[in-house]
Amino acid sequence: MAMQRKTKSIRRAGQGRQAKWPDPGIPYTMKLADGRSVFVEVPARMATRDRGGELAFTLEGVQFLDRVRALAVAAQPAPSPAYLAALREAMGLTQGQLGRLIGRNKLTVSRWECGALRPGPEALKKLYALARKKKQAGVVLAG
Repeated sequence: MAMQRKTKSIRRAGQGRQAKWPDPGIPYTMKLADGRSVFVEVPARMATRDRGGELAFTLEGVQFLDRVRALAVAAQPAPSPAYLAALREAMGLTQGQLGRLIGRNKLTVSRWECGALRPGPEALKKLYALARKKKQAGVVLAG
């Protein structure tokens, strides 16, 4: 029969649970295609250092920056599928939610994002109006 060990957790006097502070953000400035610069604080868990000590972003960090860029650039007459997906994600919407808000279905939004279809002028107008409304309401990118 194996013996079971009993362990005690020892608490030092004056030390309770430590408050967990959020990760400090890493300041980052990125240039937009129109020449403007955007300053953003990237959550520390989304970045690392490469072997040379240079700042490198995780996949989550790159997606975060794509969402920031999508919200910051001006409306495009022929947006790329990746831009459409990044803009939707930046607004915190699923394909189905976005489709309902602009009068399209989930499958149409999915086809836009994979490049099988291009949104028409009316759909783009509604999409950009929704994006402006979300920006004015203060979209918060989860970090």
